[in-house]
Amino acid sequence: MAIRSILLHVDAAPASIARLAFAHALADRHGARVTALYGVRPDAGRAAFAYSAGAALRAIDEDGMLHAHARAQLRDLLAEHEPECVWCEVAGDSVRHGFVAEAMYADLLVLGPPSPVDDDATAPHGFVESVILASGTPAIVVPHPHRQETIGERVLIAWNGSAAAARAMKAALPILQGAAEVHVATWMQPPPVAPFSRLDACAWLERQGIAARMHSGDPVPNVAGALATLAAESGADLVVMGCYGHSRLREQVFGGVTRTALAKLAVPILMAH
Repeated sequence: MAIRSILLHVDAAPASIARLAFAHALADRHGARVTALYGVRPDAGRAAFAYSAGAALRAIDEDGMLHAHARAQLRDLLAEHEPECVWCEVAGDSVRHGFVAEAMYADLLVLGPPSPVDDDATAPHGFVESVILASGTPAIVVPHPHRQETIGERVLIAWNGSAAAARAMKAALPILQGAAEVHVATWMQPPPVAPFSRLDACAWLERQGIAARMHSGDPVPNVAGALATLAAESGADLVVMGCYGHSRLREQVFGGVTRTALAKLAVPILMAH
């Protein structure tokens, strides 16, 4: 699958500028178009009094005025790349629902890291989790701060033989095919292989024209920590891994390894659920 359509989430937080630059660089590399969808958490105080559709839209306009400078700065940066890049804003809908609906028409999402708290300048708490787990679209989560100069030159794949890990690896193929180095890491013994053909991940990648090096270690209690260490040692500028999560009281929640990896890794992570 080629990457031709990238959906980027931006908000009023400073991290959006680096995220926009990341999406532009990725799009230039793959000949893709970027849709930047702006959305922040609505002000709870005003939303509580928005009893009609008109009042709700006025509340959205007032929220936009609070972050007018940040929005204008982002739009100016994006205008430099028109018509390949398009600016959209969520209005009259929740950021979660609107972004997930738009994600159905994207090949890849570019998101910021999950926020531990609600902030009027960012998307609601749980936004990243909901988008990745509900949309079914692969996503790259860009950490903040992000200072890397390369994208996908040295890629590390976390492999455990699961369906989620396989989806992530397949979604990353357009990036892997242009990488200078690809590393596959597993902390399972014996390393996962196809049950009948005995094909392993590196052999499968070789069939796609991708040379990869396998790193096989003994089981560890903290897989995310081991992954972060190997990413630093290999100089990885992208990590590819499956994403695990579940619903808890109507809220989408990441599993422990996924949540810890996002907290520990200082490089972008391409995830698929």
